Amino acid sequence: MGRDLTPYMLAGGPILLMVAFFSWPQTNEVGADAIKILMEEERMTLMIMLAIATTGIVIMFGGLYLLIQKMKKGAGEMHQQMLTVGGMCIIAALALFMAGFGGNVNSINANDIDIDADDDLAWDDENDQMTSIRASWDAANSGWAMMPVMWGMAMILVGVTAFMMQKPSGMDYMWSLLMPVGLGFSLAPIMNNPAYFDMIFPVTMLTHIVIGVMMVMGKLDAPGSSDSAAEA
Repeated sequence: MGRDLTPYMLAGGPILLMVAFFSWPQTNEVGADAIKILMEEERMTLMIMLAIATTGIVIMFGGLYLLIQKMKKGAGEMHQQMLTVGGMCIIAALALFMAGFGGNVNSINANDIDIDADDDLAWDDENDQMTSIRASWDAANSGWAMMPVMWGMAMILVGVTAFMMQKPSGMDYMWSLLMPVGLGFSLAPIMNNPAYFDMIFPVTMLTHIVIGVMMVMGKLDAPGSSDSAAEA
């Protein structure tokens, strides 16, 4: 008998992501101060944290994507189209995260390259090295800054579609919770306030975890699934 991975991915991915988030050495520092903290950390530790974050994000986005595929099976044409756009947002969010991941890896690795003006495979001087590190760092931040927008839009679309597909009752209102949480998360780049992100990020992760755990416990079904239709 097969087992549905969707709830386990929705619950497990955010846990890994929060471990990496709260273990990351930087807090609210920016610019040269942020880079200095990054460079002073043990390289292997940073790579492990990035690997954990990547695993978490892939698992979680995979869970959201699988959820959308399950919802499509019992959805009408308009709802299927809305869910397709939601799936596109998830893919875009994953691409933005990986772009940010690559920028951070380049920043960390650049610190290990030798400085030798006579070597074509080394930096000419410290300024040359720092310019490259800063460019990779800024590129990473650009990708990660826009990820909450796409991620939040996907949550909103899933929440709206779930609300439209079936009349909420009892635990089904958990799907509607994706709308305000997704909206709040998508506003993070506009708010541009580290304290706001530190608040909305854990709330977003906990929302995914609670939904995943409730699905594992059998208290919540994907809208449009056979179990949900039978209960309706």
